Amino acid sequence: MFDKRVKDSISFRFLAIISGILLVSTAVISIMIGINEQGMLKRTLRSKGQGLASYIAKLSQDPLIMKDYVQLDAIVSEANKDDDIMYAVIQDVRGKMFTSQYASVNYRSPRLKTLLSGLPKNSELPDIMEAIQKKEVISTISVPILAGTDVIGKVSMGMSEYTINQEITKTITFILALNLAVMFALGVVLYVAFKRIIFNPITDLAEATTRLARGDLSTKVEPRGGGEIRMLIDSFNRMAEDLGARTRELLDAQEELVRNEKLAILGQLSGSVGHELRNPLGVMSNAVYFLKMVLTGADETTKEYLDIIKNEIDNSLRIITDLLDFARTRPPQIKAVTARELTDESLGRCVIPDIVNLQTEIPDNLPLLRVDPLQMEQVLTNFITNAVQAMPDGGKLRVSARRAQGPGNREQEKYQQPIPDPRSPIPDPRFPTSDPGFVEISVTDTGEGVAPENMKKLFQPLFTTKAKGIGLGLVVCKNLVEANGGRIEVKSEPGEGTTFTVALPVEKDEKGII
Repeated sequence: MFDKRVKDSISFRFLAIISGILLVSTAVISIMIGINEQGMLKRTLRSKGQGLASYIAKLSQDPLIMKDYVQLDAIVSEANKDDDIMYAVIQDVRGKMFTSQYASVNYRSPRLKTLLSGLPKNSELPDIMEAIQKKEVISTISVPILAGTDVIGKVSMGMSEYTINQEITKTITFILALNLAVMFALGVVLYVAFKRIIFNPITDLAEATTRLARGDLSTKVEPRGGGEIRMLIDSFNRMAEDLGARTRELLDAQEELVRNEKLAILGQLSGSVGHELRNPLGVMSNAVYFLKMVLTGADETTKEYLDIIKNEIDNSLRIITDLLDFARTRPPQIKAVTARELTDESLGRCVIPDIVNLQTEIPDNLPLLRVDPLQMEQVLTNFITNAVQAMPDGGKLRVSARRAQGPGNREQEKYQQPIPDPRSPIPDPRFPTSDPGFVEISVTDTGEGVAPENMKKLFQPLFTTKAKGIGLGLVVCKNLVEANGGRIEVKSEPGEGTTFTVALPVEKDEKGII
């Protein structure tokens, strides 16, 4: 009749238990009320019969002494007008009946006619009384007839309990109907209340557990209710959150292990492979240069292909340089240089297309920078090249510099003057933010921007979104900037553009004044 999943559900079991309890309660209450009312009605019936019998006994004293049968018949006939009396007889002390059959039996009752329809017509009064007692529930009442203190006879009455049973049936039917209505209403109220308080949260927890088991680590259950259910939901949400965090940590650790393994292999191969490749690439570059010298009258197609070969050789050399710089960052050769010299030299190394509008904002009053010019030019060249590549359809390229104050990067200690806590990349509270000073050089483009999910991966080795490249350029730039005691920052909005900023330390005089 019901599906197994329905029968096994908590709501179905709860509804079945509640229905069973209410049904049993209804039956027990109805039976108790019926028994109580039956006893009360029987006592009422017997009290009524006792009163009538006593009244008949009082009226029958003189007629019984005088053996006035007519008067006795009149007395019991008058009593038989009550519908509850089936028969009433007057007897002497020897048991002889002094009332006639037609006066003693209540032939006015329709039920009695039906009961006696099967008896012979010549049946005597005792036979009729016996038949009545067999076919209907009769309560017999006997009251002595006294003459002074002497018993001269008795009044025997048969009181039918039919009316009592009818009343009890009506009462029980009413009680059952009322209890069933109350049971249904109470069951609905209880089910709705428990469904909201218990069943729905448990169902949500079960569904959330299924989603969590399938790998949806963002699964949460809406907090509701109170008590143990709320504690269970809160515990599940904490468990799901902890599981998600631990899973992400494991995935990050796994990714880090894989990346470190790749980097270890890359570091082992980069030195030897880089040197082995640089020599043939240098020979090819010289050959291209020689061909351009001797083929001055070559057609445009030949010149175009020679330029393509030269560009690809330069790209290969840049990749090899990135590999070597990543494998081992050379100690910087610190010199005093201006921000304009760095930017002009870097822009001179790059090819800026006509569709890119170049803007430079380099004030002349900026202090000298204390960095390795070649390394910083390599960094800026990389930024400018990336900016141009981010604007294939044209845009604005802005190179600017300004004075800034802030903490340096502790990597500088490896190559320059000692600075406390060389391992920490965060500001050291023991040093004021105004010492040392910095100049910030920014390269801003109006290109596609960087997706938010890729921002934290920009400086991870081997990460790249370009079709060509091995994902080491920004890593090398970061290492070089940190080696020169500076810091590197990036800001980007998808569709708005990207800004790379390097903060480089400035030169101080002999008194330490910038």
